[in-house]
Amino acid sequence: MFVSRARFESMAEEAFEEIPDPFRELLYNVSIEVRSTPGPEAGKWNGSGTLLGLYAGLDRAEMQRTDSGTYMPARVILYQKNIQRDCANEAELEAAIRTTLRHELAHHFGFSDAELKEKWPEGA
Repeated sequence: MFVSRARFESMAEEAFEEIPDPFRELLYNVSIEVRSTPGPEAGKWNGSGTLLGLYAGLDRAEMQRTDSGTYMPARVILYQKNIQRDCANEAELEAAIRTTLRHELAHHFGFSDAELKEKWPEGA
């Protein structure tokens, strides 16, 4: 299922709006971006066809430490082509965007991939 960048971004915005207010209100200094595929920011996953999203930056607790200094916003990056690749229809694409966004935002709250696999296997 392939959609335009504008449609994909709109779907990502809708997925963000679906996050319950108590969690959205806890987000601190995070930007959400859409890229076609992983680039240099993805490190060892640069060019990967399987990486759906990436969280880059300090987590919320690290950002709020008094000794953390100044820093750039953390970034959630959604990789459009990789997310779209295995979706057969718009409903599947919406679900994949929602799950990927929530997975990456969980890193903002300090969850590791291992913790997500244990506590939220369907979203890991």
